[in-house]
Amino acid sequence: MVCSASMMSSPTVQQRSTFTPRIQIKSRALKASPRSSRQVTRALSDTNLIISGATGLSLALGRFVFLDFQRDNVRRQGLPEQNGIPYAEAGDKLSEEASFLKSTNDPAGFNLIDVFAWGAIGHVLGYAALAIISLNSLGVNPAPKF
Repeated sequence: MVCSASMMSSPTVQQRSTFTPRIQIKSRALKASPRSSRQVTRALSDTNLIISGATGLSLALGRFVFLDFQRDNVRRQGLPEQNGIPYAEAGDKLSEEASFLKSTNDPAGFNLIDVFAWGAIGHVLGYAALAIISLNSLGVNPAPKF
């Protein structure tokens, strides 16, 4: 005799509890649910293209447009000082920058910290663009009214 899940049933189990005198547990036959619709997965959706485009644009702007401006501002600010002495010269070993974060093979000096910073800015701009598109599709004007 062949047994299947629809033919099997478990015996009634009785348990004593302080809240209920008897609990009856019965298993139900497993039924396969028919698929109502087939889900289609696309490799490049509009969301992927917007986030990737905004991040790529932000990284390109950071590398080719704003890198010299940012480096000049850091150079003008200088290292943090206390009583006219930089922290590293005063003996604070933890104030020195990690060398692996600043090393790069890029000729302009675009390093890991720059990639993280400009990539985060690109993601923010991409999600802002998605929010504006979503609001416009709902009929809401996201522009501020002065």
